[in-house]
Amino acid sequence: MVKSIFELEKRTDIRKECLRIEKYLAKPQFRNFDGYYHNNTFWSMVNSCFKLWPYRYTATNASDFFDLLELHTKVEEMNNTEYFYYLQFIYDFVMWVASYYYDADIYGINSNKKILDLFIDNQDEFDLITTNIKIIMDFSNYSIEKINDHYTFIKRDADTDSILSIIENENDLRLALLEYNDFRIENDVEEKKKLIFKIYQFIELHKKDYQEKNNTLYKSISHIVNNYKIRHSNSCQISLNDSDTIEVYDICFKMMIHLIRDSYIKDSFKKIKEKYESNM
Repeated sequence: MVKSIFELEKRTDIRKECLRIEKYLAKPQFRNFDGYYHNNTFWSMVNSCFKLWPYRYTATNASDFFDLLELHTKVEEMNNTEYFYYLQFIYDFVMWVASYYYDADIYGINSNKKILDLFIDNQDEFDLITTNIKIIMDFSNYSIEKINDHYTFIKRDADTDSILSIIENENDLRLALLEYNDFRIENDVEEKKKLIFKIYQFIELHKKDYQEKNNTLYKSISHIVNNYKIRHSNSCQISLNDSDTIEVYDICFKMMIHLIRDSYIKDSFKKIKEKYESNM
């Protein structure tokens, strides 16, 4: 059967998508912070209010900010990781501007009317930009999450997703689980170690329950935490290169998810039996 154009398989070339976005951003169609007409590029618009952006460090414009972080400013020169940083900056900056509109709408406040007007004047363009970035991330198998006041890209993981609703009241644990799959720390041993230990601390708070439900898995997790430089840094620790250490940490992460999920399932089944089979 002949397929229509809408049924053709879609493949994402992150470089091609970023070049396409940059071409759109370079069009003179944005209105600046000072209210000048819609004949500015996206980057001109960003720079017009950059000094108000609370995360600029010492940078005075977007190019300075990229240089400060030692990232290429030209899309055609970026590597795969830098494409993600490029898209993250754009999405996060637009959402910062948008927050002035949504906060005013929800709380009836307006701390900076000019930024509010900036969002309203560019809303159609902003909507297209954020929608396209969402589509690119979706086809790249990433979701967009807000973590610690910033939007970032989280690698989709079915195991992680399966327990997020279970621990919805445990904000610190939820953030740690999401952060572990953040594209920014994919190869960062130290950050992964910190997050593994943070999750383990939650497990230790419920140690008795996890030991009762699945003591073998609990002991295996504890073995990794206590012997692979997560909890201790003494000479008895097993020393590996970064690549192998990350492999161990990733396995431990999956084991922790399974332990939390396994406990929840067993508790849920116990409730079923108590509710529906107690009189049998």
